[in-house]
Amino acid sequence: MSIDVKALLDRKIEFPKTVDYFLYGGFIAGLLTFLYTISNGHADVAWTAFHLNFVFWAGVSHGGVLFACAMRITSSSWGRPLMRICESFAAFMPVVFILLLVLLFAGGEQTLPYLAEEYKNYDAVTSKKWTTWLNFNFVLTRSVLLIGTLHILTYYYLYHSIKQDCEGTERFKGFFSFLSSTPSEGEEVDHDQKLYKYSIAIAFAYSLSMTFLAFDFMMSLHPHFYSTLFGVYYFMASVLAALGLVVIISSMMTIKFKLESVITQFQYYDAAKLMFGLSVFWLYTFFSQFLPIWYANMPEETGYIATRVFEEPYKSLSWVTLTCVFVIPFVTLIPRTTKIVKPILVTIASVSFLGLFVEKIVLIYPSVMHDHFHFGLESILISFGFLCLFLICVTKFLSYFPIFGLRDKKLIKKLSNAGGH
Repeated sequence: MSIDVKALLDRKIEFPKTVDYFLYGGFIAGLLTFLYTISNGHADVAWTAFHLNFVFWAGVSHGGVLFACAMRITSSSWGRPLMRICESFAAFMPVVFILLLVLLFAGGEQTLPYLAEEYKNYDAVTSKKWTTWLNFNFVLTRSVLLIGTLHILTYYYLYHSIKQDCEGTERFKGFFSFLSSTPSEGEEVDHDQKLYKYSIAIAFAYSLSMTFLAFDFMMSLHPHFYSTLFGVYYFMASVLAALGLVVIISSMMTIKFKLESVITQFQYYDAAKLMFGLSVFWLYTFFSQFLPIWYANMPEETGYIATRVFEEPYKSLSWVTLTCVFVIPFVTLIPRTTKIVKPILVTIASVSFLGLFVEKIVLIYPSVMHDHFHFGLESILISFGFLCLFLICVTKFLSYFPIFGLRDKKLIKKLSNAGGH
């Protein structure tokens, strides 16, 4: 590896203090708003916003890691400069686990109908399902087991990813010193092979755990709606949201920290093509669920769709979702120019990201808030608090660990032979 490539990759970044102050301030504002809304007699509003953001950010954080794993499984080289940014989303995973427990133990009766006492005798079929499959202990056990397994696999993956870059460098002191320690003689580890195996395991664990998360925390909120494709619909939408956020974050960091020599327009061009494809696949999974409900005219499931298609404000929000997630990306990402001009691509990614957030409102709120819809200033501030908390975790990760794979053979070859193209 040439000295120039080493200098390109070995970059330590430090976010301005103003960014820290802003993010911590936003998180505190969201937390205080959440507590105030509960104490003010609107616990349903606060917990529904909490539920919404838990589902959304859990998908985004896990989706970013899956995207990095997919690049390792397929041995792709185009996205290697973005890989550590994708991996940084894992910094939010411990928070996801805590949020899961808080939601189940503290807010379950507010937003999970199958845990509320007044719904225990809904009807014979539903009550049977809720008392067996959706009882508290079973939901808690499988959620902790599946998500915990995914998190453990991810931590081992991150260990080998960072260890590969930093072992023998004495880069870290204190708690993370084991990541830079020199291996003993005879203990050399093939980190690439380990990362490949963990990536495959994470892909399987992700698909299973996110499917059950979608079933338990979104689909089952409505007692008569069933869809075996709902898990795929959720976790692929989460990957699309994660990809859009990676584009936004990497673009901002490229400008701020002068990373253009590593993260080039070619990364954005390929990311845009993938966004285009995932947007089309998102519509495919949506239509694949809608079509059988429509042509079979199943009344127990038609009500789920009818509420979101014919009743306001969900009708308008559904069209906003479809426009932001499919129509705008599909139309605007066809020309080559929009794929390589960063301001345009970031705008498209932001619109898609916002649309996927609105989608979760459409999926969750009608099943929880039966008599009214309320997504006001307090819900916006709570959501902003979650955004700030997520970005706190990501920025701390990226400022502490190497932002690029210092010993990533494919990235080194890419920079050495193709000048970063």
